[in-house]
Amino acid sequence: MLQVQGASFSRDAHGRLCIALDDAAFTRADVVFIDPSSREISALLDGMQVGLGRVTADMAKAFMEQGCVFLTAPHPQGHDLTLIAPVLTIH
Repeated sequence: MLQVQGASFSRDAHGRLCIALDDAAFTRADVVFIDPSSREISALLDGMQVGLGRVTADMAKAFMEQGCVFLTAPHPQGHDLTLIAPVLTIH
């Protein structure tokens, strides 16, 4: 699985999940996955699963409880690109 470097995981002021990425192409992910056993976050982009990183136990719980995540990255034209992807738990 391809691994993305530099992804950071947070929650905004409203408690919504956010993943900040270095490359705007990854904001187009179709879905974001959480694996509860490893707390690994990955995304499906153009039919390929891409690893984004591992999160803390608290953040993993939030990913399993929330239905979507904001994906954001700097756009080449100078603004931030933010898209929303559903979150699915891998069992």
